[in-house]
Amino acid sequence: MSITILKNYKTPRYKEFKELVMTDTFPWIYQNSGTGIFNYCHGLLSRPDGKYSEVLSEYAEFGMSVVAEILQHNNIQYQFFLRSAVNCIHPDNDVQSFEPHVDHDYPHINVIIYLTNAGGKTYCGDEFHDPKEDDVILFTGEHMHWGERPKVGRRIILVTTLYT
Repeated sequence: MSITILKNYKTPRYKEFKELVMTDTFPWIYQNSGTGIFNYCHGLLSRPDGKYSEVLSEYAEFGMSVVAEILQHNNIQYQFFLRSAVNCIHPDNDVQSFEPHVDHDYPHINVIIYLTNAGGKTYCGDEFHDPKEDDVILFTGEHMHWGERPKVGRRIILVTTLYT
């Protein structure tokens, strides 16, 4: 398990997607994780249910093309997308972190693109990444992508899992 920091070239496609997500009209679904931590999600591609994933949003192709572009620029090989979502979480002084988890029980890699500069570390095993706006990380294994709550403002990420 290790965290790899990828280069984000902030292409016009990336900037356009980020601008879309930051609008007042971007649709969010309120979620209760069952752990006392609440967040908002905009699913792009569902977790595979049996043999395939399902497109969940009119913005799915746009969001996944942003991830694919970043992976291509960093020479990262993968077979296909498993799941993708835009997530948003707010600061909370009472509850600070999620439980560690693994997204799928078969070989995969995780990619997180941090669309805001709200702080809050992401943990993967004994490593962590203290994100800044526009950072991109890649990792495998058990992790807490809401490892710490943001300090101020909304933390918005584009999180994707890929089959390797």
